[in-house]
Amino acid sequence: MKRIIAVIMFLIGVMCFSSCEEKEMKPIYAERLNDGTYSIEVKSSSSMFRVIDCKLTVDDSEMTAVITLSGTGYEKVYVGTSEQANSASENNFSYFTETTEGKYCYTIPVEALDKKIACAGFSTRKQKWYDRTLVFKSETLAEEALKSEPVPVIIILSVILAVVFAVIGIAVRCLKKRGK
Repeated sequence: MKRIIAVIMFLIGVMCFSSCEEKEMKPIYAERLNDGTYSIEVKSSSSMFRVIDCKLTVDDSEMTAVITLSGTGYEKVYVGTSEQANSASENNFSYFTETTEGKYCYTIPVEALDKKIACAGFSTRKQKWYDRTLVFKSETLAEEALKSEPVPVIIILSVILAVVFAVIGIAVRCLKKRGK
């Protein structure tokens, strides 16, 4: 009986470990999203580059975002490092547009959600680039943004459940045989 309980606990542990493992950040690319414009939260590596609003647009397997910062200290933004920005041409920068509330917005390309993206902001006051990291958080997207999961995931889960029930069935038969 103890062995059967140990086997069942082991299988439950394996399933729990597998589901915990899935919660790690895995990049989500535009191909997994429906075309449209969606609100999404963005995590920034710096409180001096805090994104207070973001509209993500998915169009034909490409993503762009209009990010609104909390402050007005950055003249332009570059997707990449400050070192790369120093040698980039002007047409690679996103200059701010001002909202009716006086906040600065920038339109930038987004490679993937749930992936660290290097970004550099050019300080208006200090006239230098500052490195930042942005993460567009997929868990904050509306459900309709994500394309439905492929069928194989359902099949894999069904197989796992079938194995668990088979082990339980075998365990029950073993217990009945011992009882005779």
